[in-house]
Amino acid sequence: MVLTVARITLVLVVCLSIGPHWAALQPVAWATMIVEYSQCAPLAKAVADTFDGNHPCGLCKHINRAQHSEKKRETQSTTVKQDLLCVKRAVLLFRSYTDLSFPAKHLGGTGETPSPPIPPPRSALG
Repeated sequence: MVLTVARITLVLVVCLSIGPHWAALQPVAWATMIVEYSQCAPLAKAVADTFDGNHPCGLCKHINRAQHSEKKRETQSTTVKQDLLCVKRAVLLFRSYTDLSFPAKHLGGTGETPSPPIPPPRSALG
């Protein structure tokens, strides 16, 4: 039971921090305006006056001001702070290339290497 209450509370807090409470309150304001305007005029004119934007009620004005003040607060609070503890280092992805030249060595019997003398040398003591 406590876990369910905690989850519901968490969902409500997240929803209020995002701001959909103004979107949920706007239909209430529209319904109130339609009821008030329909007392003095036909229903079609009351609906037209409600949604034309020229006849906002007090609640609509309050919702509009609150939404704009939240947007201003969000844009003002986005400043970049310098982090003095973390220093940026240059990342070296590739090492510098140095061309090395090696002497050519041929493998195989091409005659470049000296062959043993024919006939083999004999020792003088023999």
